[in-house]
Amino acid sequence: MNRKLIALIVVIILIAAPIGYVVYAYQGFEKVLNPGTPKGVSHYVIIYSNGEFYVLSASKYSQFISNGGKLPPASKAYNVTLKSYITGSPEVDLNITLRSFYDRFTIVIGSPSVQECKTNPTAYLGNCDMRTVAVSEISALVANLFSINYYLKAKSMGYDNVSAKQYAYEQTQLRHDITYLSFWTKLSIGRGSLGNQKNLAVLLIGPAEGAKCNCVYAPRKGLLVIEGKTDATLRAEIVLIENVIGFKWPQGNQTKLVNVTG
Repeated sequence: MNRKLIALIVVIILIAAPIGYVVYAYQGFEKVLNPGTPKGVSHYVIIYSNGEFYVLSASKYSQFISNGGKLPPASKAYNVTLKSYITGSPEVDLNITLRSFYDRFTIVIGSPSVQECKTNPTAYLGNCDMRTVAVSEISALVANLFSINYYLKAKSMGYDNVSAKQYAYEQTQLRHDITYLSFWTKLSIGRGSLGNQKNLAVLLIGPAEGAKCNCVYAPRKGLLVIEGKTDATLRAEIVLIENVIGFKWPQGNQTKLVNVTG
């Protein structure tokens, strides 16, 4: 075979291989958002009324309405579906995903357009106030859970209570990232280097990112997708997550949550 032809083939391979890998990884991200038929689903209604959130199963809410119940004026109701792709139980999936021990955690707060909320809020496709609240809430929630695990690790290593708390705080500060859903973030999720058993990733998908459902799911362990057609729905979904995993905020947090699930 002609040497020039061989050289050309080698060059083509060297160029095509990286491009093919990038395309493959990007397609992997698309599969993350469209993982197929879930093993199980649960339906909930989150009601926001008078500064408080109420979380009901869809059946309880339907029963409430059929019995003549009415929501107070100005109340808002959010219908949310939890999907399971790991165990068959959405509630178990949530607990496994958020309460497992990780080396790091990353909050993907949305597309780069979220940055418009700082400089030009009217250009943002969504509600900047609600997205900000949703980001703050999920970041604080995951940081608390992460810190608890490292506190327990410190205690197992013989640290006293004060030292264990300090260790947990320091490790949480060192081991977290907040990023946007950029092209490279999508590649990292698609190829599995982000959102895995060592690096928990929580991904917010709202109107600015083209959300197609009001749903929460973990397509694989270490990756949690919170998807809502409005930013207010994202906020409500995070409240639902707190409810499902039985999370209680430390004293002083102002989040109000009333458990009326059934």
